[in-house]
Amino acid sequence: MFVCYFLLMSEKLYYKDPYIKEFEATVTGCFVMADGRYRVSLDRTAFFPEEGGQTPDKGTINGMPVVDVILEGDEVFHIVYNLLPEGTKVKGEIDWDHRFRNMQMHTGEHIFSGLVHEKFGFNNVGFHLSDNSATMDYDGKLSEEDVRILEDLANKVIREGHEIVTFFPSKEEAESLDYRSKKDIADGLRLVKIEGVDLCACCAPHLKNTQEVGIIMVTSFENYKGGTRLNYLCGERAYKDYMRLVDLETALSRLLNSKKEDIYAAVEKLQGSVSELEFSNVALRRMRVSNICENCEKSVVFLTGDDADLLRFAVGELKSRFCGLCAAFSGDDEKGYRFLAECDGGDLTDLSEILKERFDMKGGGRNGLLQGSLSGSKSEIEVFLLNECQNLFEC
Repeated sequence: MFVCYFLLMSEKLYYKDPYIKEFEATVTGCFVMADGRYRVSLDRTAFFPEEGGQTPDKGTINGMPVVDVILEGDEVFHIVYNLLPEGTKVKGEIDWDHRFRNMQMHTGEHIFSGLVHEKFGFNNVGFHLSDNSATMDYDGKLSEEDVRILEDLANKVIREGHEIVTFFPSKEEAESLDYRSKKDIADGLRLVKIEGVDLCACCAPHLKNTQEVGIIMVTSFENYKGGTRLNYLCGERAYKDYMRLVDLETALSRLLNSKKEDIYAAVEKLQGSVSELEFSNVALRRMRVSNICENCEKSVVFLTGDDADLLRFAVGELKSRFCGLCAAFSGDDEKGYRFLAECDGGDLTDLSEILKERFDMKGGGRNGLLQGSLSGSKSEIEVFLLNECQNLFEC
């Protein structure tokens, strides 16, 4: 069966005309897969498979959704849910919006990568294009200033309207050309030429003119495997992201009761107010903890969850009133307790060992300080400390 498929290898219409939206073909093979879906081969197809770093085309065959398009060897297989017997005449329809967005994104990557190679000598060593993300990887480090300069240059190329052509050079012709390629290609080399900008090996459909890219935006970048990874958007996808940001800006403007141009200043002011409230909140919480400690008959205190980060402050308050061991706990009987204990001039080694054995303590300390977490009830902990550790509470 596989031999038959290779003998009837699909004519790849996306190479002849990347703008094709509909086509007619004949089924040359169809067999059921392990998951119940069918793998269909055609004598000709405009569906681009998953190849060259990007996900496949979407669309229908005889109105039936094509859920995947894969390449095995030189044959293209279309994954569908229903049987299409060999010899059936079919009509294929490409999801043009999806195809065009992918061409905008991929052509935009060629423009940007060509400029990276020209200006910095870095190679594109990775490219990923899906419906949700798009990344470009380079084998050298780019600064934020470098990225913005390249972005401006790429958009200038887009506006200038450079012609884009694809061709299969002969072996002799290829040897005379200076082109970019991630790997050596012995047979079937296909080159994408952006006039005056780039020449690169690529198997994917591309636009005819750089103006169709519309715009390229680098949305973020990071150091990656010793080089640089960039996330980017082009054309329709860049426009949709721009509209998302406009909606966000509008929502923030309404929320802050501020003009759009004053949002940053309004957020700064709000941040200052939040900082003041946080400072005031900490002051109030410290006052509450101080009052709790003042009413303690022994130098052991249990705090509520809201005051869990004030253990050190609580121990300090206890030490101002008591000598010997001072300890503060926060948590509950179910989840356990965090704690901090201090005993100036005391040795808490024995206490640490007992807590580990009786309350499964996790933690440690030195020089009269012990901290960590333990399991047990509040009453059990209090009874143990106040009844069995009397010597530690003595000055």
